[in-house]
Amino acid sequence: MLRALILLGIASAAWGANLSCPTGMLTPTAQTATGASANTVTARAAPAIAFQAQNTAGTATVQIEMCCFGSCDSATGAWAVVENSPMSLATNSLAKGVANPTCQYRAYATACAGCAVTVGFACSGP
Repeated sequence: MLRALILLGIASAAWGANLSCPTGMLTPTAQTATGASANTVTARAAPAIAFQAQNTAGTATVQIEMCCFGSCDSATGAWAVVENSPMSLATNSLAKGVANPTCQYRAYATACAGCAVTVGFACSGP
């Protein structure tokens, strides 16, 4: 039993953390390649959530994705692009918001040319 719990802990660490509100980082370290953020966030009780993507080198395109059913793991989850969320970044910062958020969210870099992208979030509410 202990071995199973240890293996589960190791596997969970490889997937990243599912964070909760009020604030956090989807990319704990700068992301330098295309792909999903290390962490996800679930914001079911918040009236709104904002995502801010910052790129400090090269160029990148980052979108916010959500998953409402299935396992929502990075490899096999049913992830869908949040409408109007793709952000084209040079060496700047852009933000997107979602009103009445449900489900689980992540950032996904669809393009990266020498990029160094970080993505944070903040939830509104009490």
